[in-house]
Amino acid sequence: ESIKTVLTSPENRILIKRMLIKCADVSNPCRPREQCIEWAGRISEEYFAQTDEEKRQGLPVVMPVFDRNTCSIPKSQISFIDYFITDMFDAWDAFADLPNLMQHLDNNFKYWKGLDERKLRSLRPPPE
Repeated sequence: ESIKTVLTSPENRILIKRMLIKCADVSNPCRPREQCIEWAGRISEEYFAQTDEEKRQGLPVVMPVFDRNTCSIPKSQISFIDYFITDMFDAWDAFADLPNLMQHLDNNFKYWKGLDERKLRSLRPPPE
């Protein structure tokens, strides 16, 4: 009933649509683990290439944390989740009840923390 009340206002509908689009844009940490890892790798590679190109051209490096020689992908994912994702998806979950997404988020955060605690900088642990 309260959702119906929120949706009666055109301004609220626009806000909800904007929030949904933003959440969809940054939702990688809320995907199942294998998809999350795959896309974290793709995104990191895109940022590495940008940093490489900025260095090659002698331009200021916009994202120095994405230097492929020093970057910790687990740390970058932990920071992204801490600073952007958790609060945003907590709010979205309170509105839309998204237990599956929130469970993936929790699992993925723990995965990245586990790699970081082992001082690993890669997407995956080394083979046993």
